[in-house]
Parts: sequence; C-alpha cells; structure tokens
Amino acid sequence: MLRDWALLGCLLGILTAAACTIIDFRLGAIVMAVVPAGLATMRAMPPPWDEVWTNRSKSVDIGTGLFFALVLVALAFVVPESR
Repeated sequence: MLRDWALLGCLLGILTAAACTIIDFRLGAIVMAVVPAGLATMRAMPPPWDEVWTNRSKSVDIGTGLFFALVLVALAFVVPESR
C-alpha cells in the first residue's frame, strides 16, 4: 500500500514539475528535484515509512536520492536560458 502512495507522489511531482517548466525552466527543475529528495527523506524515516524499499542499503538509497536532487538543481543553473 505504501508503495502505491510513493509511486503516486512521484507521478504528481513529475506532473507538477512539467507545469512549472512552462513558467520557468529552473523552477521546473527545482520542483523536480523535490521528488528524489522527498524519497530520500522518506527512506530516512523509521518503520513503517521506510518499508517501501527492500534488500538495499538505507544509506545508499538516501545518498543516491540526494545526489540526484543536487544534480538536477545544478544542471538547471548551468544550462543557459534560450530566451
């Protein structure tokens, strides 16, 4: 059941980021970075919230989520605006 909510949250985050990209590319990237950061935060919580993942290291999951969030934000500010 919790996996379904995590998937729904990811899909809503992606749709929200797509809507924000219409306003500004960087805003869309920052909103998109909230998705892996939120998953990393959820993984860091005590049971039953961290039971979405199995058979993997907790620290690696958290580190990977935060790494991708930072990469998304960094890329948003490195890519020049085309306007």
